Amino acid sequence: MKQDILVEGMKCQGCANTVIDRFESLEGVESASVDLENKKATIQTSVAIDKTELDSVLEDTKYFVVE
Repeated sequence: MKQDILVEGMKCQGCANTVIDRFESLEGVESASVDLENKKATIQTSVAIDKTELDSVLEDTKYFVVE
């Protein structure tokens, strides 16, 4: 299952790598990628993951999921 997520706060590839690593650490996420220009992360999952869980994995960073 593919999920697109808007993520604010990303400015560079280092930011994108942090978001990718955090999302890939979630159970059920098979892969993650980021489109910096559009502030969009895309995850491939085996199960649907809600916004709250995605946002919580970014809790101690400067990034956050936009609804």
